[in-house]
Amino acid sequence: MDRLRGHRSKRWWLLAVLLALWLLMGPNRAWALCSVVSTSPAGFGTLSSILVRTTSQPASTTNAGLACTGSLVSLLASNDHFYATITSSQSGLLGPTGDVIGYTIYANNSTSYPITRGVQFDFARNSIVDALGLLGSPTVAKSIPLYLGSITGSNVAAGVYSETLSIAWSWNYCAGIGALGACLGRDIGSGVASLTVNLTVANDCVITAPNINFGSAPVVSAFATVSGQTINLACTKGSAYTVGLGDGQQALGVGGRRRMVSGGNYLAYDIFKSAGTTRWGSVGAARRASSDAEVNPGNGLGTGSQVFNYNARIYTDQATPPAGTYTDNVVLDVGF
Repeated sequence: MDRLRGHRSKRWWLLAVLLALWLLMGPNRAWALCSVVSTSPAGFGTLSSILVRTTSQPASTTNAGLACTGSLVSLLASNDHFYATITSSQSGLLGPTGDVIGYTIYANNSTSYPITRGVQFDFARNSIVDALGLLGSPTVAKSIPLYLGSITGSNVAAGVYSETLSIAWSWNYCAGIGALGACLGRDIGSGVASLTVNLTVANDCVITAPNINFGSAPVVSAFATVSGQTINLACTKGSAYTVGLGDGQQALGVGGRRRMVSGGNYLAYDIFKSAGTTRWGSVGAARRASSDAEVNPGNGLGTGSQVFNYNARIYTDQATPPAGTYTDNVVLDVGF
């Protein structure tokens, strides 16, 4: 009888151990699993060359190639890691003429955690993985995003700029947590994803065009020619363009004499190319090409100015209108 009781005690002890193991590995467990997936491109969009040079521009990708599913509450230990090593054969976004636009890669949507190319960055640190909830989605795979910021100072030509980044992922973390918080297993893996980054640079100009002031005179024949006037243009590097001056608001037909107005009275005037008598207009040959600039003729310089001279005169073959302040508004346009 005593021997029988001993066997029963052993059976109950064995059942208790099996029950504990079932609780540890059964329905209360939580697992996570990661894999390398296809990325989503990161695009800066279309930006003027001036914005690219003067102001940092943001871009991002929602998927940098690592996606995870699971139901873990992320409590990553010091021996857990999610490494990303980013490399490229280029030093930035390469354009059609060989110009390069630099940019910085960040691990979050601020500038707190820049990623250095060729150096492992651990997304398990600084609570980045926790903030993303990367391991806490049991049904939908969540991916790691990346954020980009262009570096100012690039004087570049117009065109499409691109770079393909190679992102080597390596992860090792506790992927299964039991009812008592014990680690039931680790998810260990690695893989390489390719990420395309692109930016389109558009032509643009910075224009400096001072107002024309004829001063005052009692009769039209007493108005002096306004000479030595200049229009300065700093246009996209390598751009060939033309500059046109509109006919103003009161012109006598297309390409006709420009006129200033005061009330219902008019004072005819015009603007001429350089120091000559050829009218500067907005259509066809009346425009001026970038190669016609008096200073730095040719294609745009990006950071340097090209200078166009002109003179303006009041027509003296008109009757002197009544006294008043006469004004007009002329549109300057640049065509690429």
